[in-house]
Amino acid sequence: MKYSFRVVIGKFIICSSILLLCFIGMILAAIITKLTFVALAWFQSGIFEVLWSDIVYAAQLGGLGGGAY
Repeated sequence: MKYSFRVVIGKFIICSSILLLCFIGMILAAIITKLTFVALAWFQSGIFEVLWSDIVYAAQLGGLGGGAY
């Protein structure tokens, strides 16, 4: 079955959009998870001072998708 050029381009755009949204969603979920662990450690320590370096570090680890905090 031969598809027209419009159908092929449309399928490519739809599939790449879904893949991009899934990728962005996974990165956001990882960053939120890391920030949650930072917040839990912050509340447990009793020192209510969050350093920006901790937040940036958690975001970088979440963006890379690895590492344990």
